[in-house]
Amino acid sequence: MDSILKKGLFLVTTAGAITAFPATAYAIDTDTEDVMPQTGIEEVLNNCYVADKEIEVEDYLVPTEKGEYLDMAFADVQSFLYIRSEPTTDSEWVGKLYPDYAAKILGPVGEWTKVESGEVTGYVYSEYIIIGNSAEQKAQEMVQESENDSPEEVFTYAESKEEEEARIAAEAAEAAARAQEEAAAKAGTGQAIVDYACQFIGNPYVWGGTSLTNGADCSGFVQSVFAHFGISLPRTTWDMENVGTPVSYDQAIPGDIILYNGHVGIYMGNGQIVNAINSSRGIGILPATYTSIVTVRRLV
Repeated sequence: MDSILKKGLFLVTTAGAITAFPATAYAIDTDTEDVMPQTGIEEVLNNCYVADKEIEVEDYLVPTEKGEYLDMAFADVQSFLYIRSEPTTDSEWVGKLYPDYAAKILGPVGEWTKVESGEVTGYVYSEYIIIGNSAEQKAQEMVQESENDSPEEVFTYAESKEEEEARIAAEAAEAAARAQEEAAAKAGTGQAIVDYACQFIGNPYVWGGTSLTNGADCSGFVQSVFAHFGISLPRTTWDMENVGTPVSYDQAIPGDIILYNGHVGIYMGNGQIVNAINSSRGIGILPATYTSIVTVRRLV
């Protein structure tokens, strides 16, 4: 042959030859002058077949296509990973990557790696990101498992410092609005309880009684009123001291119950309670602070 491949060095001249190449090839050592092949891949292969040294072909072939996601990184953390303005922990953080959030690698991977994620560009500590073939594999798996048509919709990107501040403010406002709605709903229910209880003003007080029309004592009156709304209460004032949620008197709203030493009434608002007072006065209204308050309990 006019061409000799020396010491295992050979040249693949066409991309199409990759599929025709055997799993391993061989080269020979010779003292003759090196001459590069002139007639294409066939002559290279002929030289390889008579070699006495094994060569792993894939070690020498250069990939013609780059993995689609090889420039991606994924946060490998339990909570979050700071993206910092400079490659140092002393620098300001500009964004956060939460578990499995994605980023694009912009610079070389060292102790710190420069990345871009969403609207955030900065540096992350490389120990806490997945990169290279592992990132490629993770990205492919996420795309395959997702039902989104666009791969770009599969990945979640960093939240900037400004975005986090806006989100926290929005969540706080939403929580406050929800609390107001719940308070309004409770107040509405409480007012319904008060309105129902007031229907029985003037009816008799009966020790040990639970009838709203024929007579009840203080705890029997409160127990029967709340039973009408599907709320079960214990029979005695001492047991009622532990029901519901305790609130301060200045936070009391209509429908709360106020307990005293051996007595209980339903708070009406405006500093008044409706209650079964005694045998001479029956069911009526008293100032909420007519005596020392033991506790105020919220049931709705």
